Amino acid sequence: MTLLATLCLAGCVETETRTSTEIKVVGELGEPKPIYLNTFGKLSPIQQAQSVEDSIITFVLDTTEAFVVVIDRCIDKSSPLVCSVIADGKPIEVTIKDGVGEITKGSEQNMKLAEARSKMRDLESQKDDLRNEYRALRERYGEDIPEVAEADADRRWEAIEGEIKDTYTQAILNNADNLVPIYFLCKFANDLGLEFLESFMADYKYKDHKQLEGAEVVDFVAKDLEGRECHLTDYVGKGKYVLVDFWASWCGPCCAEIPNIKANYEKYKEKGFEVVGVSLDYKQEDWEKRVQELGITWPQMSDLKGWDSDVCGLYNIFAIPQVLLYDPNGKVIANPWLHGEALGQKLAEIFE
Repeated sequence: MTLLATLCLAGCVETETRTSTEIKVVGELGEPKPIYLNTFGKLSPIQQAQSVEDSIITFVLDTTEAFVVVIDRCIDKSSPLVCSVIADGKPIEVTIKDGVGEITKGSEQNMKLAEARSKMRDLESQKDDLRNEYRALRERYGEDIPEVAEADADRRWEAIEGEIKDTYTQAILNNADNLVPIYFLCKFANDLGLEFLESFMADYKYKDHKQLEGAEVVDFVAKDLEGRECHLTDYVGKGKYVLVDFWASWCGPCCAEIPNIKANYEKYKEKGFEVVGVSLDYKQEDWEKRVQELGITWPQMSDLKGWDSDVCGLYNIFAIPQVLLYDPNGKVIANPWLHGEALGQKLAEIFE
């Protein structure tokens, strides 16, 4: 996305105006220090900090529109993100404590974002506690956990998941006049469902905001299984919905997901659905063997560099399996974790 391009939001006068947002990061900065601002939703770097002191890091971001940015320790996904903020022209302060960054000063919409994120974090902490309880049960009982205990754990987990969804759903609905929904829409679009998204977006004040547009395909060159040079743009943006599957023959979870992708491919390929596999393999023979074993029939491409593949840098791939779902015009319409039942549900929304 070209984040600094002029974009006239609904109700705005069609003249370019620029605004400057000062963002200060204070508290327990840690190492490496959080000196990067990245684009939220797709971690492409915007800029580094203007000043770095022992306990204060300062950014000054000059933009033509307000948008959501991420304060980060790296320009990639190799460390946990520090905090997301809305750069809207008003001073922002983020305080880091115990490794967690949160907005402590800012505009009204930034404080609303902080409130919702705090609720989400508390609920995620409850999930962590429940994980630890279940781990203790496994250590005590092995595979023979009492049915009552397992059912209780499942019930509590589902209840927490429900509260999490309620929290971000309400954060979206309660902030239809500001940019808070952009954070949650980008992060949870797949879980909200097409009906909710269409209903909310119909009247959302910032429905035309650039961050709600799908990121366009970034091309790269590799070779297919026959050794022919090919481009990702040979497949994406050609009038079909395309799932790009980042996988490898040596990745167990990747191979376990292939039957699910295969079932959906067979179901929807005649309706305009295509799959392209991008392998992070090192050896041609391993790649070919696993494609044959799994019965993969869709196009494949790889530069056989494994984790040193050019595609890892272009797409910030630090874990697999990951996927990207593109619309017929070559814009991303789903997050990288569209696996299992979620993939079928998403495709059903599109094709049925």
